[in-house]
Amino acid sequence: MPSQARLKPRTQAVRILYELSQTDHPIDAVLDRHLSQPILNDVDDDGDPLPIRATQRVFIRTLVSAALEHRHALDTLISELAPTISLDDMPVLQRAVLHIAIAELRYSEQKGETPVIINAAVEIARAYVGDSSARLVNGILGTVAARYSATPPTR
Repeated sequence: MPSQARLKPRTQAVRILYELSQTDHPIDAVLDRHLSQPILNDVDDDGDPLPIRATQRVFIRTLVSAALEHRHALDTLISELAPTISLDDMPVLQRAVLHIAIAELRYSEQKGETPVIINAAVEIARAYVGDSSARLVNGILGTVAARYSATPPTR
């Protein structure tokens, strides 16, 4: 199970990417709005909402930026690894989970966090889309991790 310190920002990144994929809202406005609010259910000992920490804001921005920058390559990879499911038929939230997780696996500097990245994505998919989605996400990300574990990402 990934630590809450990394699960919540990844969940926030998925929410941001989901909103961006469903609307024509400006990227900076969506990021600023989401990052200025506390992360859902993140409270202090008194039950007051905790603001998103600076390191979490950077992490979330990095994930969303990588997913947006590489979205066409990510879609191509997802289509290759799940050929029986059209991207148009895939739940948008599931696709957002895959985009964030694959972007992190392929383009981030987080070495050695592959199991954490996959576990977080599976938890997010299970919570927001369902068990069958979680299984598909796990399978795709396991293949991505195995395929690219020794290969540096291409830009």
